[in-house]
Amino acid sequence: MHCDLGNQHFAVVRSYVDLGDHYLCEIIAEAMSDGHFPGLSIDEALSLINQMVSAYVNITLMILIMDKLSEAKLARIVDAIFDGLSAEDRGALGVKDLRAA
Repeated sequence: MHCDLGNQHFAVVRSYVDLGDHYLCEIIAEAMSDGHFPGLSIDEALSLINQMVSAYVNITLMILIMDKLSEAKLARIVDAIFDGLSAEDRGALGVKDLRAA
């Protein structure tokens, strides 16, 4: 039902998404001036952060995993974003021989 309402009012929903991205970009820019997110552009940081918190803003996904979401987990995700998000390659890009356990 929420998805149907969103489709019926797409322009309004889209304007809120754009506004949310604008405010998040303001926060990212302020954080960058404090030394966070080294080597990333605002757009790169925005995209990564949106992916990291998508389970908390995507109603369709929330419905499926609501029992696993919590404010404490979101707080840890936000802390991890500010503590570690950078353009630096810390070795994950070059990992070889990954396989399923």
